[in-house]
Amino acid sequence: MRLFIAALLPEEIRKELSGFINSLSGDISGVRWEKPEKLHITLKFLGSVDESRIEGISTVISRIVLNSSPFDLSITEFGAFPNLKNPRVLYAGLTDNKQMSEFQSAVEKSMIELGFEKDSRKFKPHVTLGRVKKKITLQDSPKISQANFEISRIGLMKSDTRAEGSVYTALKIFELNNQR
Repeated sequence: MRLFIAALLPEEIRKELSGFINSLSGDISGVRWEKPEKLHITLKFLGSVDESRIEGISTVISRIVLNSSPFDLSITEFGAFPNLKNPRVLYAGLTDNKQMSEFQSAVEKSMIELGFEKDSRKFKPHVTLGRVKKKITLQDSPKISQANFEISRIGLMKSDTRAEGSVYTALKIFELNNQR
């Protein structure tokens, strides 16, 4: 099964980003926009994983979460990978929070120790809003609301690919330690 580890967004932020997606979808065609329930921050993509490894992965995540407090983030920008002139993925960019970077780094390191490959790209905190399906060029970056929020939950997520798009299911949800 295909797995990834994600920071789960609060409901109000998913709703806000969903409203932003709705405002863009009429103006920008050729994009498969994400549904509100799929909006998250990917911390580590694990790929295809045998079901027998889930317990070990969960144990490691539990240890990391136990030593981590919730962290504050802010939506800062609308952006695209690789860039706005040749976008393939449209995203909401987030503050580069030291606490989140350290958390993601701990996840990355621990998953390498479990035998997963190191991610070749530098971690850039973002929420994927849509995937571009045909060539588009964005002249101007749409203005996105600057919203502040707290990440308090981490999910071990399963991704099932279907004809209508992928479906994400939380296999386990971990609460960050609330003792600041």
